[in-house]
Amino acid sequence: MRALILAAAVLATASAPAMAVTITARVSGGNIAVHTGPGDRYAVVGRVANGTEIPIDYCTQVDSDSRFGSWGDAGHPLWGAGAKQWCRIPDTGWVERSWIVGRGLVNVTPPDFAGAGW
Repeated sequence: MRALILAAAVLATASAPAMAVTITARVSGGNIAVHTGPGDRYAVVGRVANGTEIPIDYCTQVDSDSRFGSWGDAGHPLWGAGAKQWCRIPDTGWVERSWIVGRGLVNVTPPDFAGAGW
């Protein structure tokens, strides 16, 4: 019976969807705009004050090998070299990455295994 319960627990864990990683970042450098999407062209829906801690669950990534961007190996779009990077505050909006700091930002950024060295 114990083995059956253990097997059921392992099966449930293996079939559960992967949880998104959410980290805490801090605004550094002023009152920053929160946009409805990842870019300046999206509407501003609010502002976040300097020093405020915010949750982040996703950040865009650039393709430093292409000025036009590409489609990353992990299935995520990569923006062109030199593009602004954006991070998403869950259920709120997007902020420019250059205005936030946090040790875990790399953990919410999709990996890029394309390009030189891969």
